[in-house]
Amino acid sequence: MRELDVIRAIGGLLPAAPEEVLVPVGDDCAVVRFGEAVWVAAADMLVEGHHFLPGRTSPEDVGYKAVAVNVSDVAAMGGVPRFVLCSGGAPEAEAVLRCFRGVVEACAAFGVYPLGGDTTRAGALTVDVAILGEVPGGEPVLRSGAVPGDLLAVTGELGTAAAGLLALQRGEGGFGRLVRRHLRPEPRVREGLEAALLGVHAMIDLSDGLATDAGHLCERSGVGCRIDLLRLPVAGDVRRLAGEDAEVLAATGGEDYELLISAPEQTLQELARRISVPLTVVGEVVEGGEVSFHRGGEPVEGLAGWDHFRA
Repeated sequence: MRELDVIRAIGGLLPAAPEEVLVPVGDDCAVVRFGEAVWVAAADMLVEGHHFLPGRTSPEDVGYKAVAVNVSDVAAMGGVPRFVLCSGGAPEAEAVLRCFRGVVEACAAFGVYPLGGDTTRAGALTVDVAILGEVPGGEPVLRSGAVPGDLLAVTGELGTAAAGLLALQRGEGGFGRLVRRHLRPEPRVREGLEAALLGVHAMIDLSDGLATDAGHLCERSGVGCRIDLLRLPVAGDVRRLAGEDAEVLAATGGEDYELLISAPEQTLQELARRISVPLTVVGEVVEGGEVSFHRGGEPVEGLAGWDHFRA
């Protein structure tokens, strides 16, 4: 059973949503209306040995990352992160305290207030963060609005986090920038806000890799897409580390926490003028439900991003 199958099954267990819930399970965040205000809510968990390397990732980095990945979910909706709740456990109390130091550091960096949470002893370092964000214009950007003819663009660079993990696994020095991108992601809050203000059609953050997340966006929108691997923004240090597999790593590695945006060409051109990070067109939205990758016109098969339940 894939992660998406688990999410669908859980969705089937839920009762009908009350009228305040505008978007339930299935997007980067749930969307809830409180009076005139529209809020988004999400949660993410990090588990030692599954999401980060034991012995090579400090508890402070784990706590920081746990907040950052939640902030990225809010950014993907065009929201402003406001509050978090954090729960964590580890075999030793000191590791829990160090993890929460990272949580507080990230909250300060992203303008988020930690409301509280819970702690416990656990067999391995585990941290779970829930986040609340506000949508200033009241209209969140969903995964479900892409239409044929849209272009697909990504913010920043792809493959940096996966390359940083690879450097840690290999014990290779000289790739500090990539390791930092793996340990401490930079969620694109301002970019998501600008995209929402411009009325982009659909958006998702790249947590599980372009190959997987493009599929999520297309499935929710009822469309397909065609992506050119040669267009992916892959930095030189990623290429030095990954070699000829750099584009594949960029498409499948995950944890970049960049934004994948579906919008008309003119909208993307205006967005590129408004933001400070690069915006790269990597493909287009097409009819049908197929997500296809190509390299110089030749199809590339078998690309898949991260799946938490893949054996």
